Parts: sequence; structure tokens; C-alpha cells
Amino acid sequence: MRLNKKGWQFVCITCILSLIPYYFIVVNGDSNTSWTLLLMWVPGLSAIIMRMVHKEGFLSGSVWNPLKDLKWLFMASFIPLAIEIASIVLTLGFDGAQLRPGFMTIENDLIALKGVAMIFGAGPQPWYVLLPNYLMSYFVGVLLYGLLFAFGEEYGWRGYLQKEWANNHQLAGFVMIGVIWGLWHLPAILMGHNYPEYPFLGGIILMPLLCVFFSISFGIAKNRKHVIWVAVLFHSGLNLSAEVSNSVLMEEGLNRPLNDAIWTFLWAVTTAIIFSKRKDRIRVIKIGS
Repeated sequence: MRLNKKGWQFVCITCILSLIPYYFIVVNGDSNTSWTLLLMWVPGLSAIIMRMVHKEGFLSGSVWNPLKDLKWLFMASFIPLAIEIASIVLTLGFDGAQLRPGFMTIENDLIALKGVAMIFGAGPQPWYVLLPNYLMSYFVGVLLYGLLFAFGEEYGWRGYLQKEWANNHQLAGFVMIGVIWGLWHLPAILMGHNYPEYPFLGGIILMPLLCVFFSISFGIAKNRKHVIWVAVLFHSGLNLSAEVSNSVLMEEGLNRPLNDAIWTFLWAVTTAIIFSKRKDRIRVIKIGS
């Protein structure tokens, strides 16, 4: 079985449309702008165009009722946070980073966090209030970010391209989606996004490798019951949890190669576990035009 032409058409449209936001990102010399957020909606727009051209329903290929896979909606939201926290702990354990001074203060059995926005505030509170407050705030953030931004990418990559190339857990399809998805980030990464100390290595090798892990993890989780929101919240949780390190760790003195290696390793292990737990048998397909 070959990767079909409809999938390649989607990839071409996505690359062409992405030139518009990337132009303004490059001209402004900053990847942390509203153009980057707009870029996240390009795969979704490409999927809409493909569905219109081929006269497909806009909702076909996915289940839209989140209650159909409620357990994995929560798992997809919190797995990235667990990986981020484990990455922070291991980086600190290997003396690759230091905590921000004053990030956490404990006085009279009350804990306060600095630089963290929470629904019921981040001021002094007992741990049994702080923990659910933090987790609830994080989950609400994941939901909002998912609806506003991550949905744009996932409606395209998982909602359309995966439907064409890896709807039955075809390994080569997951890998190709991940490689293309990773290289799609290349212009922003070469500008210093994600890997400011080694943008070329990050853009050519590390990001595509990670996106292969994400493609397999998000894809298998989504394919369980085809609920699109599982992939959306996985993606949203990934992006939001990455900000935890920025709040907890000092920028100065951070050993980025070590931290990136630990984070990549943890995602590789997570992907292997999800892959091993898949319900459907993997079918390897031949890559072709």
C-alpha cells in the first residue's frame, strides 16, 4: 500500500499556505508573534480546502463527541505535564539546572508559587488546596489553548493526513507524518525557536525526531476511538506543559543539551509504551507518491 496522492496534495497545500505567515515571521525576525499562532491554523485550513475539493464532509473521519473517549482526554492532557515534571526533576538531579529563586515559598505550612497563574490564585495556601488548584488551572488552560490554537494543527495533521496515511496504525504513515510535521517547523526553529543554542541540529534532526514520537503517540491515542479531541488535548498539553520549565528553572546556567536529551528520551519511552499498548495490529506500508 502506498501513501496516497490526497495526502501529498494536503502536504503541498499546507507548505504553500504556510509561506504567508512564515514570510511575516521572518520579516519581523521573531517567531514568538501572533503570526506563529496563525501558522498553527494552516494545516486545518488545508484540510478544509481538501475536503471541499474532494467533496468530503468536514466532520468525516473523526468522532466529535468527547464523551466517547473521556479517559484518554484526561490522559492526553496530563501525560505531557508528567513528562515535563520528570524532565525537570532529572535535569536538577544531574545538576543541569537550578530552580528560580523564590519560585516556591513555604511558610507556616502554606505554599505560594511565583510566576504561575491559577484559577484560585497562587498565593499562600495549604498543599491540599494548591495541588487541585494547579491541576484544575492547567486543565482549563489545556482546554482553552486546544480550542483556540492546537485544534488548527490537529484538524489537519491527525484529522485529515492521518485519515489518509495511518488510519489503521500504519507505522510508515505515522513516521512520514511526523517527519513532514517536524520539518514544517524548520523556518521558525532556524530563527532560534525551541533550540536557540543549536537551531540547525534542532530543526533538521531533533524536531523531526520528536514529531515522529508525537505523531505515533497522538495518532495511536486518536485512533483508539477516532475522537479528534484526544489529539487536540495531547498537542495542547504538550505546548502548555513546556512553559512549566520556563517558570521553574533559571534560564542562566541551564544545560540545554542535557535537558533536551532527557525530555526526548522520556517522550521516546512514552511513545514506546503507547505503541506497545495499541489495540490494532500495525501494518507497515510502502512509501511512495
